[in-house]
Amino acid sequence: MAGGGGTRLWPLSTEERPKQFLPLLSEKSLLAETYARLRPLSDDLWVAGTARHASLLERDLPGIPPNRILMEPARRNSGPAIVAAALRFEKDGDLPTATVPTDQTVRDAGAFLAALRAAAAEAERASVVVLAVPPTRPETDFGYLETDDGAVRRFVEKPDAARAREYFTSGRHLWNAGIFVFRPSRFLVEARRVAPDLVAGAERYVASGATRDFEALPNISIDFAVMEKASNVRAVPLDAGWSDVGTWRSVRDLRGADASGNLVMAPVPVLAPGVRETAIVAGPDGLLVLPLDNEGQLRASVEELRREESVPGRRSHGEPNTR
Repeated sequence: MAGGGGTRLWPLSTEERPKQFLPLLSEKSLLAETYARLRPLSDDLWVAGTARHASLLERDLPGIPPNRILMEPARRNSGPAIVAAALRFEKDGDLPTATVPTDQTVRDAGAFLAALRAAAAEAERASVVVLAVPPTRPETDFGYLETDDGAVRRFVEKPDAARAREYFTSGRHLWNAGIFVFRPSRFLVEARRVAPDLVAGAERYVASGATRDFEALPNISIDFAVMEKASNVRAVPLDAGWSDVGTWRSVRDLRGADASGNLVMAPVPVLAPGVRETAIVAGPDGLLVLPLDNEGQLRASVEELRREESVPGRRSHGEPNTR
């Protein structure tokens, strides 16, 4: 899955170039790294993305057959993408299928592939299997899974700090990595039960290929649409150094920091005497100076900036803007 809008890693990640197309951790983009990581598991790899990013998909995956790219005419989140793919794959052999976001990373590729293989085996007795990450801290930015002997009892939304500490110590709560494995026919039985309108709309789109049919689909994640309501969902632990690469703090931890704990990504030398635990990132759309403890404020600031830029005459490039 290679969609995404690009807000959390501004100014490098933008609507035109979301983070999966960025070389944040190596010379390759996160998309290219994910594709290469999965190649030892299967040659039957498909990529779902939006037409808006077609040139980036072709640039980062030059060897992929064009018919393996599911090019969506508009952004509609993961729900329509996964349901439409499951409908296609059910007719094409009904093989065990993994849906993997391309804007994540793992430190241990071998352990990651082993977890996917274990999930494929588990999918023979479950409607869906989700890869679940043992928490390493009381994180408030991730969704959790409450589990009992491998069964997912419920999906839990991003908790507040007190609840995150409780989940961290419970031994029953795992991070939801957003990676799902299923046999399409088994998944679609549950999807038709809990989200019949979504499946019907996806069937119309798969049959017609018409832009209007895709644009008529709801903008909804697969978690909200299906997974949280589905029965017989199971979890397989993913202990592979997983990260969603969703914050500048996580990028710093993966890339490494300077002596003051700063992340510096800029095409020119940066001097910041006395500055500590801060992300300093220069991109084509602007400059970010963000104390990492204030990272929760970034999304709102980016959205405010985009609103200002959308108003004619409100602000021009070169005009000072700080927040």
